Amino acid sequence: MSLLRVLVADDDQEVLSMISNGLRAAGYEILQASNGEQAERLAHEHRPDLTILDLRMPLKDGFEVALSLREADLPFISLTSYAEQEMVQRATDAGALAYLVKPLDIEQLLPAVQSALSRAVELRELKEAMRQMDKALSQSREISMVVGIFMERCNLSPIQAFDALRDEARSQRRKIAELARDYLQAAETLHALSGRLSERAQEKTERGNKRVARRFPTRVAQ
Repeated sequence: MSLLRVLVADDDQEVLSMISNGLRAAGYEILQASNGEQAERLAHEHRPDLTILDLRMPLKDGFEVALSLREADLPFISLTSYAEQEMVQRATDAGALAYLVKPLDIEQLLPAVQSALSRAVELRELKEAMRQMDKALSQSREISMVVGIFMERCNLSPIQAFDALRDEARSQRRKIAELARDYLQAAETLHALSGRLSERAQEKTERGNKRVARRFPTRVAQ
């Protein structure tokens, strides 16, 4: 099993060494960068599972690097000095999964890294599910209609409705488009049957009313 790879980017050599050594001891593969340009280059070349990014670095600003990572769909958490709330907000807006405030120790670092890695996996899975949904909906009218039905009847979001249909197809070992067609056919059959039953019930009611009217004609008072 390959180690999770973390890129640590900080121009403070003491901080860089502390974070790198702590994560390496915890079982992570470590890449190091001491300026923004190096951090951006290593991130795009090696596509780490997570980048720990100092927001103040030479050669290239940490926020520029953050935007580049976001565009490349590379998860990161930011490093900032104490009480720099404006920078924290800017980092969050740039797509940071979390932020760490310096000075910090390894006891603070490891839970934050583990949480960010888990969140990154969740986001990747969500994006992949959305990509599959968009592709399926664009290629199949039946899938689109069934997803809409599930959304309305079960109060689901589009991705939840698509996941429900996809999971059911997997459980039956069938293609999702095939299952969607069958579902629509069944829904149309049920709708048609409901219409016929309603018409028959109405006809019976009308015939019953006519028989009652013939048996008990209305009397006109003299």
